[in-house]
Amino acid sequence: MKTRIFENGLVVKHRKSAIIFENANGKKEKEERFSFEFTEDGFLEFARYIEEIANESWSGVIPKEAHSTGSDYDEYYDRKYDDNGSLYIKENSILIKAPYWSIDTLYQFNKPKIQSFIYDLRKKLEYLPL
Repeated sequence: MKTRIFENGLVVKHRKSAIIFENANGKKEKEERFSFEFTEDGFLEFARYIEEIANESWSGVIPKEAHSTGSDYDEYYDRKYDDNGSLYIKENSILIKAPYWSIDTLYQFNKPKIQSFIYDLRKKLEYLPL
């Protein structure tokens, strides 16, 4: 699994068929809310990196607007911890509500969720046409 740690403490890991967000300082079981702020340039770099690793993790990644709960990154279910997590894009930041009992993973993407995440990142940054 390949790993990159951003200056704000966001750890991004990826392998075939998964992109995982973690916190560089770890996570306590009941700790839920995490905010990762970027500079404007840092957020653009983050978005480009996400696109790059999405294409390494899956073939045929196409940014798409979410039209179902299965493709909406807003919420994801973590089977291991039997709890939901969520992710929000803000101005030069992301907010994550991690699964309650998780001791590592803040958020894990599948292909449909990463496609809608990239779509919304592009919309937020307006750096590439959709």
